[in-house]
Amino acid sequence: MSVLHWCVGWDRCCGTGVRMRLLLGILVAFGCVALTATAGVSVLVGIAEQRHADRAYVVGFVPGAGCDDGHELYLRTRDGAVLDCVTAGLLGSRRVNLPGFTEEQEEQVEELVEDLGGDGLSVAEQAEVQGLVDRLVAQLPPEQRLYGEYEVWGSGRIWRGVRMALAGVIGLVVVFWLIARSGTRHG
Repeated sequence: MSVLHWCVGWDRCCGTGVRMRLLLGILVAFGCVALTATAGVSVLVGIAEQRHADRAYVVGFVPGAGCDDGHELYLRTRDGAVLDCVTAGLLGSRRVNLPGFTEEQEEQVEELVEDLGGDGLSVAEQAEVQGLVDRLVAQLPPEQRLYGEYEVWGSGRIWRGVRMALAGVIGLVVVFWLIARSGTRHG
């Protein structure tokens, strides 16, 4: 006699078919819980990816030396200098470095910033720099853009996670309904 049978007393109250259905129901319930947990992580990762992608090609113009919220390129407004906004411990290049851009495209942006930024970047000049970046992004093939090599990212990952969570919850409801129904039929 196994420990599970002894603890629950299944050998006296239920037939083998009921025990197998119950065990299968428990396994499916664990699978549904795991699916729902994985879906939650997928949604959180998708939100982070989408936030990053939404800001990747927006130039961050800052008055001082600080970087605030996840842009790929920061320019100081008082002199047009490219700021090194990298994680502590990594070496910055003080160059324009945008995802998917070729060296020529990055040099175009640098040259425009140098031409305009000698005496500071006015609001109109900031718009001109952002316009050039936007035009260059529009020319990028989708696979060269940020996250372009991934089949699912950002909002796609969010919706996939929502569908997974929905499937997990529906699976749990069905399993518990079947277990309850089975118990009332054999009880």
